[in-house]
Amino acid sequence: MSWKTFLNNLLCRPCVFCEIVQGNTLDRVIYQDNEMVAFYDIKPAAETHILIIPVVHIESVKTVQPSDHDLLLRMKAKALDLLKEHDHQPENCRLGFHIPPFNTVDHLHLHVLGGEFKTALRSAKYETGKKWYMDLSQLLSTLEQKLRP
Repeated sequence: MSWKTFLNNLLCRPCVFCEIVQGNTLDRVIYQDNEMVAFYDIKPAAETHILIIPVVHIESVKTVQPSDHDLLLRMKAKALDLLKEHDHQPENCRLGFHIPPFNTVDHLHLHVLGGEFKTALRSAKYETGKKWYMDLSQLLSTLEQKLRP
C-alpha cells in the first residue's frame, strides 16, 4: 500500500475513481461495462484525454498482476475504439500509465491521449521511457514475460 492510499484510508477518504465506478459522478462517463469505465480527464493534457479505469480496484502499475493481462488488453481495445470515435489515428496517440509516486490517484488508470497536446510540458508528462510514465505496450510486455513458463 502506498503512503497516499494509507493516508486516504486513515482520513477515511474514498478513492475518487471508485466513486466513479459506483456511479456517483456520471457527468464525464462515456463508456461503462462490468470491467471498466471510461471518462474524460478533468484536466485534459491533449485535444482528447480519456481515462479508462478497471472496475476492480487495482492500485497502480506496481501492483498489476499477470492475471490482469487480459483485462488490460480489453482496456486497450476500448481505448483504440474511443480514439477512432474521436477521429484520431491510434498510431499517433499515446496509451499509458503514470508510475508511483508520479500518479495522482491510487487506482490504475489508463491515459488515452489523442490529438495535439495543450503544451510541451503536458506532452512531457506522457513521454514513454521516462521514470514517471509507462506505455501500455511496455506493461503488457512485462506481464507477458511473467506469464511464460
